[in-house]
Amino acid sequence: MSSLEIDLKNRERYEDIVKAISEFGRSVKETIFENLPDELSITYQRIREIYIQETNKGRVDQSHLIQLYANVPKTEELLRYLLFITVLFTGFKNLRNELIYRVAARNYERINQLLNNPKYSMADGISMALLNDYLSEGVRGEDIKEANNAIHSFVYGLRRLTGAYGTTLLRWIPKFRDLDSFEKSLTMFYPIRANERRRRAIRTFIRWVSHETNLPVALGLLFRGAYRRYTMIADIYSTMVTIRSGAFLISTNDNTLRVINKIVAGRDSGVTIKVYEVKGIVRTVGRLSNDPIIYERGAFRIGHDYCSKLKCSECPINRVCMKFTWVNIK
Repeated sequence: MSSLEIDLKNRERYEDIVKAISEFGRSVKETIFENLPDELSITYQRIREIYIQETNKGRVDQSHLIQLYANVPKTEELLRYLLFITVLFTGFKNLRNELIYRVAARNYERINQLLNNPKYSMADGISMALLNDYLSEGVRGEDIKEANNAIHSFVYGLRRLTGAYGTTLLRWIPKFRDLDSFEKSLTMFYPIRANERRRRAIRTFIRWVSHETNLPVALGLLFRGAYRRYTMIADIYSTMVTIRSGAFLISTNDNTLRVINKIVAGRDSGVTIKVYEVKGIVRTVGRLSNDPIIYERGAFRIGHDYCSKLKCSECPINRVCMKFTWVNIK
């Protein structure tokens, strides 16, 4: 490929790539919702049915909708379970999302006891059970203290919510109207460390509860379109797809030009781009898509299932992708 094939004036081409990624994102579920314990999967489906039914009627009374959710068995447990999963993201060094989902689902009976009656004394047993199960899948280098610390933080946050605040997740989450305040308030459930793992975990939970295609509970955010201002995590998979597909070319700034030059120069020998170098570009593309949650879901799944394995012929965006496959993302 020559540099002449990258024409920044042909914005429509790059918009089509972004659109294709978003369309795929809308066609698939978040992986967590495909790996829920059976009884919580039923609750998830019922919540979604209620949301669709009520929003199709026209103007929605938020309090009424929340009450309908409350009438569904295990709604609060589902929210606590989703929150618990993201807290676990901070407790494992070698993070593998789908593996955590499976391990948690296999240990749901024990976890459910914690969700319904959060006690610090339960943290050790659950940490050990989860860690042993995780290690049995071939993962190495984990630390029981990290997992234990994460679960202790979850218990602290949940007890504070129900005790000091006198409320539940189902009543608390819909009150937020601003993403920044929601993100800041959620920190009480996570270990006290301002690092990328915690930010990723919190934003994952926000994504799961603030979009109509997921579990639409953060109604204050959803009905005001605040989810459109969601800041993407920009992990290795979504970054890989954004760069290799050419979707990043919708963003025209100095950093974009630097990336173009690296890609063109490295065509024959290959080129490595680090995630942190282009995180800003990836997030800009998400915002320009007009629905960064959907875009991120599509980019992640394409990256995980196709791009990382170079399954270009099977990829759902094969028709529009620019196929900068010599670019390695780290």
